[in-house]
Amino acid sequence: MATLIRRYLSWELLQYWLVFTLVLWLVLVSARFSLYLGQAAAGQLPAGDVLTLLGLKSVGFFVFLLPLTLFLSLLWLLGRLNRDHETLALNASGIGTAQLYAAVAFPVLLAALLVAMLSFYLVPRTAQLGYQLRADAQQSLKAGSLSAGRFHLLRNGRWLLYAQQAGQAEGELNDVFVHVQRAERPQILVAKRALLRREKNGRERFLVLLDGYRYDGVPGRADYRVLHYAEYALRLQPAHTKPAHKWDAVPTDALWSDPRPAAAAEWQARLSRPLSVIVLALIAVPLARFRPATSRFYPLWLGVPMFALYFNLLATAQLWLSRAAVPGWLGVWWVHAVFVAGLLLWLRPRPGLFRRVRV
Repeated sequence: MATLIRRYLSWELLQYWLVFTLVLWLVLVSARFSLYLGQAAAGQLPAGDVLTLLGLKSVGFFVFLLPLTLFLSLLWLLGRLNRDHETLALNASGIGTAQLYAAVAFPVLLAALLVAMLSFYLVPRTAQLGYQLRADAQQSLKAGSLSAGRFHLLRNGRWLLYAQQAGQAEGELNDVFVHVQRAERPQILVAKRALLRREKNGRERFLVLLDGYRYDGVPGRADYRVLHYAEYALRLQPAHTKPAHKWDAVPTDALWSDPRPAAAAEWQARLSRPLSVIVLALIAVPLARFRPATSRFYPLWLGVPMFALYFNLLATAQLWLSRAAVPGWLGVWWVHAVFVAGLLLWLRPRPGLFRRVRV
């Protein structure tokens, strides 16, 4: 009988978990898709990269959704058992707190394992690919939107380009001026005509200057040079543009060897995500304790504020640790300890999940 009840509760919880996860994931993906479409329409993102960027970003949603949806699913399941008086039958069968925890242990451990794999390996990799794609897309837009009569900053502001007139052909510029900022030897290039050229691989773009001069060095010095050229190519868009440093895209093994507080904060945050699955499952059971004939929404009214408080404290603890406001050994672990201690105090006067009913 106990095995049958465990299978029944586990299967019900898995079904609710799948539905909650799918619905919330579709909501987040739809919102992000609308955002990317707006950026593509405004010329801030190439239209061809929208779906790829959306796919990479949607993987990261799961690492935050899975703990939430499992928590909501468990509360929803226990609320339904209360509404349908199934908790009375479970109580009569001798199912208490320990047995209920054992019944839902498999889905909880499965969720914790999935979140750990996502948090430590898959999400950092997809985040790195997403940032790289975003950086390449931004560089491609800058390289492809050169126009006459305005100044253009390229290569993270190190290049300043200006063209006085547009040529007759598409992508052609006349009377071009380029200033290349270098610490040791700045360069100035002028040309009568320039053409935009794309390589066969489609990822590298060049500005080809025709019939011009290159002024190399600091005027007045002995090594100052003036060179005349017939054709001079500047690589506007490299094959891979280095994206901005983001901690969520750093591999986990690199975080472990990094002594900076921000690296420790990111590492502890990744470890906290699978741990939060277990903590939330432990909290959900007493939140939905035996209340026959009540609404199935009753546990959610208590669980949603509890979840918001828990994750806001985790985010605050991560921020404090990244700024070295708390010692590394304390980190974010005090948040888990506070909630587990509160759970133990809550269960202490009520060692059983269900109150005994006298007939």
